[in-house]
Amino acid sequence: MCSDPVLSVRDLRIKIGQLQVVDGLSFDVMPGERVCLLGASGSGKSFTAKAVLGLLPPNARTQGSIRIQGQEAIATPATQRPKNSRVSMVFQDSLSALNPLVSIGSQLREPFLRHHGLSRSAANDATVALLASLDLPDPQRLIKRTPAELSGGQRQRVCIALAMACKTSLMVADEPTTALDVVTQAQVLRALHQHTDSSASALLFITHDLHAAAQLCQRAVIIERGMMIESGELDTLITSPQHPFTQALVAAAHNVQPPEVVPTDYLKSV
Repeated sequence: MCSDPVLSVRDLRIKIGQLQVVDGLSFDVMPGERVCLLGASGSGKSFTAKAVLGLLPPNARTQGSIRIQGQEAIATPATQRPKNSRVSMVFQDSLSALNPLVSIGSQLREPFLRHHGLSRSAANDATVALLASLDLPDPQRLIKRTPAELSGGQRQRVCIALAMACKTSLMVADEPTTALDVVTQAQVLRALHQHTDSSASALLFITHDLHAAAQLCQRAVIIERGMMIESGELDTLITSPQHPFTQALVAAAHNVQPPEVVPTDYLKSV
């Protein structure tokens, strides 16, 4: 694994008005690595994600450093970042993330046309192949449909495909499984896993769900009240949690057993 991180966050501090939502957070994400930022609601994890993406609200004040591919990005909005320091994203609400009036094919072809210089025919072929790689049924038909005509799980996989098409070095997925049922969650996690396994792209996975994190990520950064309280290999954090918050998180997860693995053939239809 390359010794230089794709993402390096150092002493990140974020204030919204007078409220300190992130306080001195530091962590790295290496190429091809899947890292989970894990915390309860209100812990500051989504504000951290927005800072990495360059999407903080105008009233946010930041300090510290966010380096993407070695370039400082903390003060640069997403639209003004150079190509090699841009980050692709997958949001929780797939319906609002996609244009409801434009076909799936038109939305997915755009990054192939804009960023990769493909012809319309080649971009269409690339779109169909990408959807097929995510186990979406009948991609040729699907590209003609609008987001509202798809199930929640299909829309979220389309959002992942859109992020993959951008071919960035880092993908941020902010609570992408929260609004989904158990079966659909499994398919979305599988798609994210497949993406990092088949590319050099790293993943920062934002969640409060320890079960989801354990299925997907190799390492976790656990935050509470905007501060890192524990980090390390996820298996170790689950088997030997040190901080009381992590211990409580693991204990709560053990009381809700994860579902049995759903057959892949069934997941493809969801």
